[in-house]
Amino acid sequence: MVNPNLGIVRTVLAFFVFLVVLVSSNGEPASYLRVSGEADGSRRLELASRTLASPEHENVKVTLLGVSHVGDLSFYKSVQERLDAADLVLFEGVGWGDGPPKAGSKKTSGVGELQDSLAGSMGLVFQLKAIRYDRPHFRNSDMSLRAFTDSMSGEKSKPDKKKVDEKGAGKPAKAPRKEKKDLAAQEVMRALSGDSIAFSFVSGTLKIFGKSPKFRGLMKLAMVETLGALGGDVSSLAKAAGPGIEKFMRIVLEKRNAIVIKDLKKILKDKQGHGDVVVFYGAAHMPDIERQLSEEFGFVPAGEKWLPAFGLNPKEAGLSALEVNLVRNMIRTQIGRLKKRVAD
Repeated sequence: MVNPNLGIVRTVLAFFVFLVVLVSSNGEPASYLRVSGEADGSRRLELASRTLASPEHENVKVTLLGVSHVGDLSFYKSVQERLDAADLVLFEGVGWGDGPPKAGSKKTSGVGELQDSLAGSMGLVFQLKAIRYDRPHFRNSDMSLRAFTDSMSGEKSKPDKKKVDEKGAGKPAKAPRKEKKDLAAQEVMRALSGDSIAFSFVSGTLKIFGKSPKFRGLMKLAMVETLGALGGDVSSLAKAAGPGIEKFMRIVLEKRNAIVIKDLKKILKDKQGHGDVVVFYGAAHMPDIERQLSEEFGFVPAGEKWLPAFGLNPKEAGLSALEVNLVRNMIRTQIGRLKKRVAD
């Protein structure tokens, strides 16, 4: 008999694929994320930690450490050890400042809360609960919340008042040029802030059914199979999801990556003794960051290590061959529909 939990998996799957699109690649080869399989049917999600070196900057090595926002505790322990050993860590976090917001803070996002629920539903750990950011050599390298929301709404951020005053002109800042707001983008921002019925429904569902070991196994399988089925073809899926999602993906990747590159340029120019620099960002960002480092500064791969984020053995999880095939078919059907929308 087919497990009734499959009905719940089917219910949340469409939204689940959307979530994976938000944290996955941008259409380039997913060289920082891979799904490996074993003869016994086990499937494992792995993230790359790739060190780059340049003959033009012999005193600095840059490690691009891709991260999954949910994973095994052992994965995050390995990541923490690598981060603590670095001279400088540039980490992601829109509007974070020196570190991530505390649980229950108004700064927490809908996506973050959903990812936390997702981690719990699979018996895994959420990144922000596992990684310690209170290190003196950790530096936020991301957009301010204001710049991010203005980019989504089509407005230009106002100049920082303090910086205007420091320039001594004493002149009032010019009003930003307003453009027509993208309603689809606003809907995305509502969802990210947690003001979304869909987010609330999925998050609540995951918390309730995540207590079941069988459900945890099904969700792990769905996560791994989704990432495996997507490969690097996520930009087209973002287009299928609508203009708001496509714009969101462009801002998430391109504009935030530009900030990382800007910070790395300063480090390479100043030569402050940061010989071992780690960029700690979602795996989706890494192919583009590596490309820019290669083209602008001559950096090339000098070492690579693959870290297992989490995995699943269907038999040990109590999943039958029928259940495994049903989940895989649901994943392929959902992704196929999104791809068809792009083709049409």
